[in-house]
Amino acid sequence: MFTRRALLLNSSAAAMSNLIARASAQAAVQRTRFSAASTEGKKMLRTYAQAVKQMKAWGAQEKFSWQFQWYIHATPIPAAEMLNRVYPGGSGATYELALATWYTCQAHLRQPEDYFLPWHRLYVMAFEQIIRDVTHDQDFTLPYWDYTSPASYAIPEEFQTRNSRDPTYSSLFVSNRNKDDGVQYADVNAGAPLNKYLTGSANFLVLPPLKRVSYSSFCSQLDGNLHGAVHVFTGDATNMGTVPTAANDPVFWLHHCNIDRIWAAWSASGGKTPTSTNGINWSDTYFGFPTSKDDKPERTAISAIADISKLPYKYDSLPGVPTGVAPGLAEAQMEVVQKSISPRAEATASAGAAPSPPISLGAAPSRVPLAATSNQNRLSGLVPGLGEARITLLLKDVQARADPNTVYQIFLDLPENATPELKEQHYAGLLNFFGVAPPPGRDALGGRDVEIDVTEVVKRLQAKAALQDESSVTLIPLRSPSEASSPTIDGGIALLRH
Repeated sequence: MFTRRALLLNSSAAAMSNLIARASAQAAVQRTRFSAASTEGKKMLRTYAQAVKQMKAWGAQEKFSWQFQWYIHATPIPAAEMLNRVYPGGSGATYELALATWYTCQAHLRQPEDYFLPWHRLYVMAFEQIIRDVTHDQDFTLPYWDYTSPASYAIPEEFQTRNSRDPTYSSLFVSNRNKDDGVQYADVNAGAPLNKYLTGSANFLVLPPLKRVSYSSFCSQLDGNLHGAVHVFTGDATNMGTVPTAANDPVFWLHHCNIDRIWAAWSASGGKTPTSTNGINWSDTYFGFPTSKDDKPERTAISAIADISKLPYKYDSLPGVPTGVAPGLAEAQMEVVQKSISPRAEATASAGAAPSPPISLGAAPSRVPLAATSNQNRLSGLVPGLGEARITLLLKDVQARADPNTVYQIFLDLPENATPELKEQHYAGLLNFFGVAPPPGRDALGGRDVEIDVTEVVKRLQAKAALQDESSVTLIPLRSPSEASSPTIDGGIALLRH
């Protein structure tokens, strides 16, 4: 394993970095990031396209080049091999910078999941400043792709085939986005909506819950569901669909700008960002990125960027911010109410103490029985006293030996031989494998936990008296997983009450 993939340093210093201070000094007020579909956003896209064209013309050793910036997220071959290829003999003006910053994306290699949002916020901020430096346009802000809005289910038109020969936007077009397969993927470059084959309750282009959700739960849900789904439904295994190649697509940056915007919406909804993760203070946790100042990474404490009101940018709008915001939750009380059991085991009151068995996923539907951890934890009995609490479904330690090239639809208490109408009612979410499956010839990235909020599904089924006496989760692939991918849920499935 490439041990220098994360520049994570502990220090007693907690000062705001030069990256933020410099950006703040350049603007008396916060700059505004706009929707890519707006007039202002389209103006920014013209500047962005010019910068991308210039960056792609530079060699990989140039720190502002497209490849250098892509490799900060991840490298398409092991990082050590890529460093040897770009810097033969381990020399060059920017070698130490590349050594410190390439393949530092959080949190795809079992780093704390809580770092996913702050690392990408810093990555996008640093990249945005690079666009300003390359174009000498200090008013530039990165537009966001607002894909939870029905009007923007497709990638922005500037990235589509229609503009592939337009000199203004040709640098934004890449050919290896998903083609229409009639089952799962749409023709992305033709402007088809990503969710063409997943509508109604199966639509994955929806916001996670924003109100009264702890940071850790929100971060996990956003990363594993909406974030990962946009990746795999946009590009294939050579593009947005896998971690090592995702940042080579110019639309990647608009995607992560929107992920950051959704984090800002959670904060505006009363969410409280933590001050530490696993006992490590955010004020003592740093990540580093290149700047124009010199060839050393500029390190920033993630505590300095947790509060968007103190950052040098804001958004023209925030999605889904509810009225009557309740106080945020730093840490929520969490209780395991049901756990997966062996199909042959009986549900007993002590089932919660037993380890969850691994679950193998294949081409056929997989039905996983759940056992209540106490007599009071049957789903039908939980709803009346639920109040503002949430119920989430945790898929623990999702693994795959290769990209399954499919996703699994997840259903709660789905009856045998269910009609499409019943499936609609029992639909709980979608399991994608972004950040799980290794690309060909690479070591495994490591399993990940996937958390899905099922509160409204449980309430809906309770209202229809459709909850079963013995709960179960059913996973159905949209198409057969690729050969030798062997997708599994090694840690089992649990229902949690927050």
